[in-house]
Amino acid sequence: MEELRPGQLVRSRAGRDKGRHYLVIKALSPREVLLTDGRKRPLSRPKKKNVIHLQPYSRRVEIEETIRAQKLTDSQVIKYLCELAPQEEEV
Repeated sequence: MEELRPGQLVRSRAGRDKGRHYLVIKALSPREVLLTDGRKRPLSRPKKKNVIHLQPYSRRVEIEETIRAQKLTDSQVIKYLCELAPQEEEV
């Protein structure tokens, strides 16, 4: 599996949060990453998750500079997720 990078869109495949979309904030190791969704998991308390429980998407946002400058906000994360995450159609 390729390494996940900051700003990449992922979806949880296991756990209580199964099906939720997140943005990767930081890769802690090749096996663990920190995730945020801006709502239930704000930047102040990101979720630590094993990468085998994640479905990566090729979509990503360039947020590495913003993270380093500590200027990323929860509202920006929510906006990015709305733009990147696939929308489920209602039948």
